[in-house]
Amino acid sequence: MTTKKVRINLASHAELLALPGLTSQQAEAIVRYRTQHGPIADAGQLATVLGASYLPDTLRGLVDFSPAASTAPEAPGA
Repeated sequence: MTTKKVRINLASHAELLALPGLTSQQAEAIVRYRTQHGPIADAGQLATVLGASYLPDTLRGLVDFSPAASTAPEAPGA
């Protein structure tokens, strides 16, 4: 488990797994989303990517969405 914020648009699959409660399938969904659509802008969008109606507070405080204008190398335009 991590105590520092994870930059959701730059994190690797392994770094995403450091988030409490995040499954391997959810980490794959985040990477796949970034690859197909680009950066995740906010907590609501991340919840949708994860198949949830909201982002739990346990995750909200550990996720950093900046820079939303860029993303990991696998994303389009990176």
